[in-house]
Amino acid sequence: MRTILSIILIAMVAVSCKNQETTTPEQEATTPVVEKKEPIIIDNVTTFKGEFIYSVDAAVLTTKNDMYAVRIDEKMQELQELALPLKKSQYDMVNVILKGELVPNPLKIETGEGWDQMLIIEEILEITPATSITTINSGQTIKLEEVK
Repeated sequence: MRTILSIILIAMVAVSCKNQETTTPEQEATTPVVEKKEPIIIDNVTTFKGEFIYSVDAAVLTTKNDMYAVRIDEKMQELQELALPLKKSQYDMVNVILKGELVPNPLKIETGEGWDQMLIIEEILEITPATSITTINSGQTIKLEEVK
């Protein structure tokens, strides 16, 4: 019994060593190295994807992780005009993809209120209606007189 186990063990060791490849230092030196490169940002222009809303005195872009004030200028007004047909009410958001530059928010610096950074829109790439539902419809109506 021991001889059979010894023969099987020797055969397994021989087979496993047979498939092992050896590399020399010269071969390791010629192996190409792939480096992960960071995205190229030219003149601080970056692409932003999120939900945009404009009210009388404020414009805001909400991304997956951050919220930014949006500078109210001609590009922002153009975005608002393009977004109006996609909104059901004036308080609806629209999904946007924008190219722009982040700068410190001057209102935050002066008053301490608002978001830390402000987005200056350089280019409007895409506008679509918002798909997220933020209200729950119960199917019931409530009269304002009933609410105390």
